[in-house]
Amino acid sequence: MSTVISPRARLVDLLWQLKQAYDQSNDKDGSLHDVRFIHFNTLLNDDGYRNEIIARSALSKNRKIKQLGMQLQQLNLDGVLLHKRSSNLPAGEPLILNPDIAETLGQQRRSNRPTLPFAFALVALVVMASLATSGYLYRHDLRAMIEGREVIQNSIVGVHVWGADRTWVLDGLVFVEPGSTLTIEAGAQIKGLPGSALIVTRGAQIFSRGTATQPVVFSSAQPQGARRAGDWGGVVLLGSAPINKASANIEGISESDARGQFGGDAPESSCGLLEYTRIEFAGYEISSDNELNGLTLGGCGAGTIVRYVQVHRGLDDGIEVFGGNVDMTHLVITGANDDSLDWDMGWRGRVQFMVIEQYSSVGDNAFEGDNNKNQPDALPRSAPTIYNATLVSPRSREKHHRAMTIRHGSGGEFRNIVVQGFSGESIDIRGTESAYNTLTGDLSFANMLIYDIGSRGITWFEDEQMTRDDDDGFNEREYFSQAERKIAFGTDPMLPRESTSMTQPSFAPATRSPARNNAARPPAGEFWDEAADYIGAIKPGSLNSWVDNWTAFPIN
Repeated sequence: MSTVISPRARLVDLLWQLKQAYDQSNDKDGSLHDVRFIHFNTLLNDDGYRNEIIARSALSKNRKIKQLGMQLQQLNLDGVLLHKRSSNLPAGEPLILNPDIAETLGQQRRSNRPTLPFAFALVALVVMASLATSGYLYRHDLRAMIEGREVIQNSIVGVHVWGADRTWVLDGLVFVEPGSTLTIEAGAQIKGLPGSALIVTRGAQIFSRGTATQPVVFSSAQPQGARRAGDWGGVVLLGSAPINKASANIEGISESDARGQFGGDAPESSCGLLEYTRIEFAGYEISSDNELNGLTLGGCGAGTIVRYVQVHRGLDDGIEVFGGNVDMTHLVITGANDDSLDWDMGWRGRVQFMVIEQYSSVGDNAFEGDNNKNQPDALPRSAPTIYNATLVSPRSREKHHRAMTIRHGSGGEFRNIVVQGFSGESIDIRGTESAYNTLTGDLSFANMLIYDIGSRGITWFEDEQMTRDDDDGFNEREYFSQAERKIAFGTDPMLPRESTSMTQPSFAPATRSPARNNAARPPAGEFWDEAADYIGAIKPGSLNSWVDNWTAFPIN
């Protein structure tokens, strides 16, 4: 059977190639003609913007960009890209089919149906004989339509269940609308097309229920070997717990869209559950310096459950938390292009058991903690409580990595933490407000092993004399060297050599590691594992650990 590529699918595929070509160009020869950044969502939705970018590209001095521009000029003749919604479709109804065949198939709703009706299958057979897509959209043959894939667009309303019997493909921003629930069963695969993201709005809930042997996996829709950070947007959970900003709209969603709002007065509320869930290759750029994260938590309350979650190779932060009281346990963040764990707007949650591995060529801080950039003393004050974390970096020659940067008035309690290999410094306290929090006890550190930091392996803190002073004279070296803090500098925690492997990392310290000693006892309470009487995320000498089986570390 011959394959016919739909014009729309071919156009979207070429537009994505064009964005990648711009991203990869260094513009040393002026080839981009003042186009410094391609806004991919705008490229898809704004006809005028798309026409201008295509016209400039066709005149580029860059051979690849020019060739793509000329091809796009031929395909973009009518100047209109996105399909029109069927007039028969009720408001709020999710569009869940390939736009090229949705009208022919009558916009059949399929996300809750285990199989297709017989008549629908017959129609699909006729349509699939002449239509298929490749590249940006999936190739749909009859078998894929019936057994393999569901394309999800726009809104999810009501109660939905995504099983492991097919792959769920996100096309554009997909909103779980207020009052709705989405349950994702163990082993389910969710693939994000360029420009896509899953947003669980305030008042909605998600229940992503993987297992240690069958995790739920959110990944790029690109084929294995071609995936990279930023291929799609990521997962966003929005709730109604307190934040320290009067009104907030999550990055990446128009401020005019109420579905992007978060925060409220319900500290015990729940955004749902993420358990044994991986999120890979996420974090696409909405605009310059404005990316979605692998996992974004905005105003999620203490009833939210986040445990056994990995975020891998995100274009921006691994996990970013905006306010709320959400607790998290058993986290793995690997290869984040910016910060691994970032918080802001008054987050006061708890974390126990976290592994962060930064890669040599990307990334900034393992922790970047803020209270409120515009009002450092805003309440509630950011003050997470974090026990049993392992933060590793390969002491890169390419990037300036810090283990922790705490600033803009953030507080916090940090105990039983291993820090190894960062190329810049171990911990930087910035700003008068955060420095003052160390005096009040709102910001405290203790029971840590810090090893192999800076260009020579012994640069625990960087010089902050004169113009380098960023904290009103606060002396990190003096504070962290106080005996009561029980922080050991230059003591090897005996992590395995593979702790910085990008493909098969291992994080359990040797049996005789000094991480066995001088640990703080975790607080009492149902959330905490009080048996974790060691420093770091994994007990020294462990042959098997909680990181095994459900995590993965693909390069592309």
